[in-house]
This record gives sequence, structure tokens and C-alpha cells, in this order.
Amino acid sequence: MVTKTKSKRKPRGSGRLHLDRRAGSLAIAAHDGGDDDLLTTMQLAGWLGVSEQWLELGRSKNYGPPFQRLAPQMVRYQRGSVKAWLKQREFTHTAPYADRRSRKKG
Repeated sequence: MVTKTKSKRKPRGSGRLHLDRRAGSLAIAAHDGGDDDLLTTMQLAGWLGVSEQWLELGRSKNYGPPFQRLAPQMVRYQRGSVKAWLKQREFTHTAPYADRRSRKKG
């Protein structure tokens, strides 16, 4: 007899994807510290619910949050700058989001 095991994969709408859709709630949740606090890549990845690799790619391809390079191998994110970046990515409905994506491709 074959028994199926439940998958540990998250369902599609699990909330870890589509950072743009969560931007407003993430900005509100950032009250843990002052706007001048400097966050490591690991700390910011945990806050945003993305991988450290996503942030590293965002730095190199210019789509991630603004960062500061304190030394050749030391990158930090200022909490206030990340909150402002999230505010720019906040939408109330999908039409402006679709317009923004079509302008990027074209």
C-alpha cells in the first residue's frame, strides 16, 4: 500500500513572495529601531522575508533597497532608507503596478 506524504512546500499565497504586495505592512513593521540604524544583509533579509542572495543580486542589478558600503566587504542598509524604498513600492491596486512593469520592459 502506497501512502502519500504531505508536501512541506508553502501554498502559492503564503506571503513570502511578491515583496511589492507586502511593502506597506513591512514599512509599518519597521518600528523596532531608529531610522539611522544600520542593518546587515542577514538582518534585512529576515525583516523583508527574502533571501540574502536576493538582496545581493538587487545590489548588483540595481533593483534592491539602497545600501551603504562601509568597507570593500561590509555592506549595511539604513533602516530609514529601506522604509522609504518600501513606501515607493507600495500600491493600492494592481493597475499602477502593471503600468510600472510594462514601462520597465518597453
